[in-house]
Amino acid sequence: MEASTPRTEGYLTELKEHSRSALSAFSTLDHSKDPASGLSCLQKFLQEFMSISKVLWNVNNRKYRKELRSVLSLSGDSPLNLKTKPGLEAGIKEVLKAGKGDSEKAGPVGFAYDPAAKVLSVGGGKYELLPLFLAVRDLYASLPAYEELKTCSEILEKDPENATALFQKAVLLYKAGRPEAALQLTGKVLEIAPDDYKVWYNRGVILSELGRLEEALEAYTRTIELEPAFDVARDNKGVVLARLGRLGDALETYDSALRQNPNYAEGWAGKGSVLLALGRKEDALEAYTSALEVRPNYLEALACKGTLLSGLGRFEEALDIYDLALEAVPAEPGLWYNRGLVLSEMHRYKEALQSYNKALEIKPGFLPAQEAKLKVLSEISREKRKAQE
Repeated sequence: MEASTPRTEGYLTELKEHSRSALSAFSTLDHSKDPASGLSCLQKFLQEFMSISKVLWNVNNRKYRKELRSVLSLSGDSPLNLKTKPGLEAGIKEVLKAGKGDSEKAGPVGFAYDPAAKVLSVGGGKYELLPLFLAVRDLYASLPAYEELKTCSEILEKDPENATALFQKAVLLYKAGRPEAALQLTGKVLEIAPDDYKVWYNRGVILSELGRLEEALEAYTRTIELEPAFDVARDNKGVVLARLGRLGDALETYDSALRQNPNYAEGWAGKGSVLLALGRKEDALEAYTSALEVRPNYLEALACKGTLLSGLGRFEEALDIYDLALEAVPAEPGLWYNRGLVLSEMHRYKEALQSYNKALEIKPGFLPAQEAKLKVLSEISREKRKAQE
């Protein structure tokens, strides 16, 4: 791989600094109560956004900027490209001029920003700022993987139909939090290698994350057709079917996976969740138990079984489960909170208080534990008063 040139490294440093500042300004803008402070944050965000756009699309040194856009998978219609939005660019310049020399101004006449809708109104036009923020966020998340992305791009420059490089780039972009860009690349991979089950599986994962569940279902179904022994695809298919409300189909999917591999712990846990959604609590309990027979320290199954046992009023058994789970992950605040709930149901309030305190020690401000703690303190006080009567 050819190392990035000093010029490219300079551009990358600029992009990182401008992106970080833009994200910080937007976050502050989103929570600003003071008009003057809000205007300052808005100006800062827009200024940094313009700087990012300039780094990527300035007419000088086009070769290097083109390389940046190619490696980072930024198309001409990217929200970052102000050249395609002359109205917005002019509006930003007007906003940047606003309020200079008068910090008491809440904002100039002719422009307004709606923080709830995240819409900027200026010069007779309305512009949504959320897409700009998301584009900056995605860019910032992609920068640490630049060298790896560049390696893929160099391979693709010589061999545009290199399925391996395309897929690797898709995975890198997905890990960087850019599922739409990753999805587009998986489509290109499948044009070249339509029977690659791993690509179909990853496409299903991306589609599921994007909420495109019917398409995700098709991707997982195709994965299983190509590789019937791929347990994870069956598990994910079951999850998608459950999210679609097709609980019967989801249950059959898990049963199919478990017929093929009875030692698939995730399959048993998934089946348990579907059975629970169907109201079949005892059957769900058996499924979670089967998952734990395969993998005794399986945290998800432990937590689900503990919650179910508690719901069935089997508090001693639930407490044993939570204690077992906490041996595996002692720093999980949710488990301490659930343990406290069980102890509260058993009227063991002082022990419950200890569990809630542990949850809050690990995660200060954990609202469910705070609320439960107040209730149990009230119960402890009530018992003290009763004992003194």
